[in-house]
Amino acid sequence: MIVSTWNINSIKVRIHAVMQYLAEYSPDVLVVQETKSIDEKFPCEELRAAGYYSYYCGQPTYNGVAIISKKKLNDVELNPVNTKENQQRSISATYGSLKIINLYVVNGQNVGTEKFEFKMRWLKALNKYIKASLLNNKKLIILGDFNIAPSDKDVFDVEITKNEILCSPDERQAFNDLLSLGLNDLFLNFDYPPKTFTWWDYRGGAFHKNIGYRIDHILGTDEVSSVCRNLLIDKETRHKSWCKIEPRTSDHAPVRVILDL
Repeated sequence: MIVSTWNINSIKVRIHAVMQYLAEYSPDVLVVQETKSIDEKFPCEELRAAGYYSYYCGQPTYNGVAIISKKKLNDVELNPVNTKENQQRSISATYGSLKIINLYVVNGQNVGTEKFEFKMRWLKALNKYIKASLLNNKKLIILGDFNIAPSDKDVFDVEITKNEILCSPDERQAFNDLLSLGLNDLFLNFDYPPKTFTWWDYRGGAFHKNIGYRIDHILGTDEVSSVCRNLLIDKETRHKSWCKIEPRTSDHAPVRVILDL
């Protein structure tokens, strides 16, 4: 079973890239973030023609998440992790015996700001939801754009990023608090070198200089971790020449796991 996560930074702009990714990699499930689309305009018909069902919750211009799958999903929850801001940042469902939770975690802008406080409140709500979900789901996987680089190995420059957004002690503690509930960072199951990233800024040639962060994660319970055969970062999708129709790439690369389920 192949499960992928990808912050696509607009389903309208990136629909051709999504369709090409589905054709080339044939994931059983692709979860996407930052769809930036109201539900009425989500391209479910195009995806269905390609052999995929889609489940989504969105809003205009910002945020939005979706699960795209070869089979129909059960127990779909739209935006189960929510705060008073009511931003569309989460969606969950079950695929067979596997509970799937797709997240677009708040960025936070800058440490100490109101947006950072919002991020920490949202992460607290996430922790509560995950804790409850684990009570009834031994096979659980959480994927998405976490907007957190868990360690110094996950940033391009330790000194520049120290205590900054994505890397602050509070954010990293929140990430570790999730792991302590009984989850594993599946990336760590494999021998990737430091400075292996999933996101690079559009500006300054960051991708070609490998100035990036590892902020797109796949977490799984022990039952999922034990059957995870591989994890891959599909960096080729970040090249402007990859998509045959639309050269405007997302600033994130997909992360893909192969599970022996």
